[in-house]
Amino acid sequence: METRLSGPAHRDGETPEYEVYPPKLKEPYRTERFAVGEDMYRFLGIPREDRERRLEWFAENYRFFGAPAGIFCFVDRIMGPPQWSDLGMFLQSFMLLLTEAGLASCPQECWFRYPKTVAEFCGVRDEWMLFCGIAIGHEDKSHPVNQLRTRRMPQKDWLNVL
Repeated sequence: METRLSGPAHRDGETPEYEVYPPKLKEPYRTERFAVGEDMYRFLGIPREDRERRLEWFAENYRFFGAPAGIFCFVDRIMGPPQWSDLGMFLQSFMLLLTEAGLASCPQECWFRYPKTVAEFCGVRDEWMLFCGIAIGHEDKSHPVNQLRTRRMPQKDWLNVL
């Protein structure tokens, strides 16, 4: 699979099957998303103008950041938003169980760019759609990226209590 990701495109082409973010992400979400990315690259010591190093770091997603294990999660194509939220809850529970077992995990939606490559690699049926990958291993606490703690927006900016 790594050859495919760094080499020629899938013979049938690769078109993402869903948008990870809405095309016109509104405020305050757009600014907060941008801030997380900038903070991460700052922790990594990669300046904004160093596009090549940023792309090199992004490519580590496709190596599961060096984790010894990774999984891919698929969802039946007939499922809609309610089932996608169920899937998110399942994945959170799965990741919490990994933590309880002494493991770390990193959900990765970057794989959405290669749905055919991943589906072919995993041998899944056509009715299954790739949702995400998850890197699984032990956290390298000495790595700069693992020092990043994202800031949280004040609840008054996103929480509506009726």
